[in-house]
Amino acid sequence: MAKSDIIAGLDMGSSRVTCVLAEHDAETEKIRILSGASVPCKGLKGGVVVNIAETQRAIANVMEQAEEKAKEIVGEVYLGVRGGHIQTFNNRGAYNIARADKEITAEDVSNVIENAKAIPIPSDREILHVIPQGFSLDRQRGVPNPVGMEGALLEVGVHIVTAQSSHINNLMKSVSQAGFRVVDTVYNLLTIGELVVSPEEKDLGCLLIDIGGQTTAIGIYYEGSLRFSSEIPLGGDHVTRDIAYGLGTSMATAQEIKEKYGAVLSSLVEEDRVLNITGLDARTKKEIKARDLLDYAQPRTEEMFERINTFLQNCNCADLPGGAVLTGGGALLKGMNEAAEQLLDLKQARYGFARPDIIECPEEYLNQTYTSAIGLVCYPYLKPWANEPSASRRPPMIPAAWWRWVKDLF
Repeated sequence: MAKSDIIAGLDMGSSRVTCVLAEHDAETEKIRILSGASVPCKGLKGGVVVNIAETQRAIANVMEQAEEKAKEIVGEVYLGVRGGHIQTFNNRGAYNIARADKEITAEDVSNVIENAKAIPIPSDREILHVIPQGFSLDRQRGVPNPVGMEGALLEVGVHIVTAQSSHINNLMKSVSQAGFRVVDTVYNLLTIGELVVSPEEKDLGCLLIDIGGQTTAIGIYYEGSLRFSSEIPLGGDHVTRDIAYGLGTSMATAQEIKEKYGAVLSSLVEEDRVLNITGLDARTKKEIKARDLLDYAQPRTEEMFERINTFLQNCNCADLPGGAVLTGGGALLKGMNEAAEQLLDLKQARYGFARPDIIECPEEYLNQTYTSAIGLVCYPYLKPWANEPSASRRPPMIPAAWWRWVKDLF
């Protein structure tokens, strides 16, 4: 297969780096997942680079593993970003059709979107995405695609995603030093939404919750598009840290027992189960009851959903008939979906998995660890928005992939 046919998605999570390689099947129109890999990264904190050297090593490591499994070499990646530095807001734009011919063209649509994003933003921030939410033609709202229609006044509502320029540059430097070029920089929440949220749920109104290690991304959909989004500085690692501090054990041990025995509802915990854990000195042994984990998992979970509920109230979106869709490694804690239903007063909450009509994927990658990276490789084919700024328009950063290829050849 030609090297250019391979799509690489590199997900820069809260504290992990995950990569997926895929190809597009022209016959089935599906994305075929070829390989994937995920490694922890000490150079990331909340999706932000705190150590370029550590981040570069983690990227090189995860890409090498994915390439080895797929027996392919790639030079370009779609870079997924997240974190508290992401800020979003809504805006509107208008464009007068002054021509005698009032038929709306694609250029008119592009112009009205350009007008909608022509707003002052701080010099240390940049626009990642401008997502059309819906058009109005001569004050008539609810026009999904005005091209070909006639009118004198074209308006659009947009959802704008911005990021801290320095954080994006540090991520791109890490990728470049690892030997790869960034094709585009993408907000993870957008690609996840296209991958796991159905069109019916978007029309009815639903909540997307992506629980990462140190941050949780929230997206509100209704009338077919993303209306609001935000990031809160809480994630699965906070539960792990609470367990480690409370029980006097290491983060690794806390993570292990959280994944095996942790839960957020008492009904899901075995009453009499006793766990043997090792202390911080790696020698001291102690016994705890599985129910003790509730003392650490429940308060953090309640705090997270309280913040999400406040966000819903501020957006006047408390009633969402489509319920909630949960993704991310932090969502794997037992009972998280039931907790979302109860604490957010929703009719239903389900776990989000890649839609089978979009991808063909080996079983080992059908889990929350790889959801964001899979969304990235689907991004070139799924994104319903257009006319947005692209990282590929940045000054090109010279990749070292060709040198890696020559080195591997010899």
